[in-house]
Amino acid sequence: MGILSELKTDNEIQDSGDSLGGQFGAVDSGLYNFTIGAAYINTSKTGALGLVLECKTKDDKTVRETFWIQSGKEKGNKNYYIDRKGDKQYLPGFNQANALCLLAVGKELSKLDTEEKIIDLYDPAAKTQVPTKVDMIVALVGQSINAGIIKQTVNKRKKDPATGNYVAVTETREENEFNKLFRAKDNLTVTEIKAGITEAVFYKKWAAKWNGVVRDRTDKKAVNAATLETSGATPDEAELFA
Repeated sequence: MGILSELKTDNEIQDSGDSLGGQFGAVDSGLYNFTIGAAYINTSKTGALGLVLECKTKDDKTVRETFWIQSGKEKGNKNYYIDRKGDKQYLPGFNQANALCLLAVGKELSKLDTEEKIIDLYDPAAKTQVPTKVDMIVALVGQSINAGIIKQTVNKRKKDPATGNYVAVTETREENEFNKLFRAKDNLTVTEIKAGITEAVFYKKWAAKWNGVVRDRTDKKAVNAATLETSGATPDEAELFA
């Protein structure tokens, strides 16, 4: 089964259920029907696995998302974590990715295979799109999925020359988040399907709460980008004054 076969669900871990979440050039928050154009696996520098999703609306708008489905090496390369009560909880990204697979093709993520494909991806070094090998979940490509998308305001991030780390700066941008997934044919969630519910109740609740809302996820402790650029602090100095 390949790299996804170990990401099985466990009866000891509860599903995330249906939640509306907290109060608080992207598409507006709302409910959309998407066609999946790409769904491939990405590995971070820490060894974490992400499912990169690229979808298009009927009017050809593209929305991208990465669901982090497995933790990095230091955290055990697991699809779950232990909460403060000592209970196992799936990673939010795994919940989303698994729901995507169930709603789109009727199979869990761990039951799907990947195939090596070459697609054009942006290369920071080349500063352009270059042909790149990826592990594609081909069963998802071309499938239809409905999603509740939230537009949110976040801080941009820049490298601190003193430490080499990326930090949040006061300048902001807007991005999209795949907040909730629904089956295309009837707008049901995974939780509703498992419970035998036939009316798309949560779909309506989601629309009432989030349609047209812009969520603020800015960091109030963000620093001024100009300060980073002119500080001239060396790594040693940064440690002294931390």
